[in-house]
Amino acid sequence: MKRNTQLAMLFCVLAAMAFVGCSGSKKAEQGSMTIRVAENVPNLITPGVWDGQAFALDSSIYDYLVEIDPDTRELTPALAVSWDSEDGKTWTLKLREGVKFHDGSDFDSADVKFTIERTQDPKIGHLKAQDFKVVDSIETPDPLTVVLRLKEVRPTFIYLFSDYNMAMLSSTYDYAAKGETEPMGTGAFVLNTLVPKESALLEKNPSYWNKGYPIADKLAIYFVPDIDSSVAMLEAGKVDVVPFVTPIIKKRLEEQDGKYRVVAPYQEHRFVALSADRKPFSDPKVRLAMKYSIDPEILAKACQGTLGKEVFYNETPIMNQLSQYADIPFRGRDIAKAKALLAEAGYPDGVSFEAYYASDHPFSADIAQAIKELAAPAGFDVILKGTPRDMYLTQHWMNGPMQITGWGARVDPSVLLMLAYQSKGPWNESHIADPEVDSLIEKIMVEPDAAARQALYAKLQRAFYERGTVLNVQVPYLVAMSADVENYKQPVTMLPQYKYVSLKRGK
Repeated sequence: MKRNTQLAMLFCVLAAMAFVGCSGSKKAEQGSMTIRVAENVPNLITPGVWDGQAFALDSSIYDYLVEIDPDTRELTPALAVSWDSEDGKTWTLKLREGVKFHDGSDFDSADVKFTIERTQDPKIGHLKAQDFKVVDSIETPDPLTVVLRLKEVRPTFIYLFSDYNMAMLSSTYDYAAKGETEPMGTGAFVLNTLVPKESALLEKNPSYWNKGYPIADKLAIYFVPDIDSSVAMLEAGKVDVVPFVTPIIKKRLEEQDGKYRVVAPYQEHRFVALSADRKPFSDPKVRLAMKYSIDPEILAKACQGTLGKEVFYNETPIMNQLSQYADIPFRGRDIAKAKALLAEAGYPDGVSFEAYYASDHPFSADIAQAIKELAAPAGFDVILKGTPRDMYLTQHWMNGPMQITGWGARVDPSVLLMLAYQSKGPWNESHIADPEVDSLIEKIMVEPDAAARQALYAKLQRAFYERGTVLNVQVPYLVAMSADVENYKQPVTMLPQYKYVSLKRGK
């Protein structure tokens, strides 16, 4: 049955490919280069409300004020050529001259003002609303200058513009009516055809501000709900790039005589959220008992990696590889202590609960199974509830006692803290409402001194270690591709930069 379902999915995708006119070949027409990508099926795709499943589509149609260099992880100019703040409270942005939207209109300071003000529109439900509430006023003294006055000091405020939901939008375009069917930005590729939930065909933007890019003439994106079907398309020569592959798939592809390669542009999180407002994890003792039942080395092996090399682990939201990480030693697995803590919490005979995760998202099912087996001797009966990622995000995410969710890294972790670990954060999946944690996050956001900010990060991580709501398993983000693909770039913003990608000629 599973095999038949996968074949049916593949047939539907091939039908979509025929619709957008790519015919499964690298060159849709003589002298034309087409990059073909199999991507997850997205929910919403309009910036501000999209949930991170349409990276190839949105990162190619839209541009951002700033980018993260994939090699150095440094902030680099994009639509903004410079930014400056002497006090962290007043920010002056200078915009790139000569940039045009796909509809032919000029990009200018009014569009930046519109994009920021849009975050506060209650009708939109913008996912960066909380972050940009700090903006007190926006001045546009000329078409290429934006002056932002904040209500509070924000020394790392500019990093907020690298978030994938902060693509620059046109102040004169109706995104409410057209954002889901006719997305339009200043990006390297222009939309030709979009079949919702099925496929999209993009073409080179002839007026792109970054001269010489994109290299490819077309970008064909197929929305595929099943990773096995995506990989089958790669092996059949129907697509060139498949993101979110697993280590097992990586091993299989790399054994095929150099036909494919798999890259890991960065690490990403698998947050195991222990919901602070739901039994049994509403009791900090139960959360601590779960932590004492975990063996990080076994979790790493379950993810087909080695702890400290391919896979990392801690009990805070901060990624081990970031400079803000505080090196707190592993507490060690202690089943007797875990049992005692459960008994103190009123569960002397153990406790049963459901754990939700995206069954088709790499590493999540492996982590779920490992946690189930590791926690069982302590008295935890973990009932695994895996569903496809789109169903998980729309029906189960933020609604269960335990959830395992894939999160991308942020260069400035305060961005992630505001999203997911403030009590008022829009993506507070563990429903944490800890006054000390809230206070520390607020202080981190306004502290101008780097050393003092680092000390606050250390205190925050100690609080999470003692009573927090998260286990943080960090895994490689794996992207499979044909050996013909050259110059694939994807920084930690999670936005692949297809404007740089090409295929070897003569293949």
